[in-house]
Amino acid sequence: MSAQPPSLLHIFSAVERRVSPRVEKWVRSDVFLDTVAIANSVSRRGVRMVEGTLASALEVLGVPSARQLRSLQSSLDRLASQHDPGDWRRTR
Repeated sequence: MSAQPPSLLHIFSAVERRVSPRVEKWVRSDVFLDTVAIANSVSRRGVRMVEGTLASALEVLGVPSARQLRSLQSSLDRLASQHDPGDWRRTR
């Protein structure tokens, strides 16, 4: 009889049992948490830069950007909150 090779599940479980405690200890370390915080900050800053550049390019081309649409929406919301919604119906 030939011996069967170990299944992938058995190999994975054996490796995971040995590696998991070390990885978990490292993930809970201050160095890892600081690295994640810095990476998130850099990522958000990069996204804001790209969005700002794209908005400026769209505005130069005359296309309304998300920034302009948000400003317009907040202006409309302020007007709506100052105005009684029933008033426009009475003027007809």
